[in-house]
Amino acid sequence: MLWNKLPWTLPVHPLFVRSASSAATRAVPSPRGKIDSPKAFLQAISKPRRDLASNSTCVSAVGEDWDMMFRLTSEKLKGEGMAVKDRKYLLWSLEKFRQGEDPRDFAYDIKKPKKVRGWGPRVQKGYRVRGMLRPGEKKP
Repeated sequence: MLWNKLPWTLPVHPLFVRSASSAATRAVPSPRGKIDSPKAFLQAISKPRRDLASNSTCVSAVGEDWDMMFRLTSEKLKGEGMAVKDRKYLLWSLEKFRQGEDPRDFAYDIKKPKKVRGWGPRVQKGYRVRGMLRPGEKKP
C-alpha cells in the first residue's frame, strides 16, 4: 500500500484518538424548546417502563448542570451506581440530542417480556407440538 510507505505519515497513539473523541471535547448543545434542564431531558427520554426521571441514582448522577450532563462518561455513571442498560441508553440519548434530534423521535421503551417461553419451535403458545412431553408441560 502506498500510504504505508509515505514518509510524512506518523502512527497515531490510541490514547490520543480516545481523548479526541471523548465527551469532554465535543460541543455542548444549547437547550431547545421545553428541554432546558437535565431534569426536563430525563423526563423527555423516559417511557413508562424506563422511567429515568424518577430513578434516584440517575437523577443524582446527571446532576443539575446542563454542561456537566453532556460531559458524562460511562465510568462516572458506573461509579454512581447506574445500571448498564440505563447508562447506555442515557449516553446514546445525549449523543442523539447533541446531533440535533428531538427526544420524541428517538426515545424508546424497553422490550416487552416474551409471552411464549419454551424449548424452541417444538413448543408453540406454551404447548408442546412435537416430541415427548417433559415434566410439568401442558398437554395440547
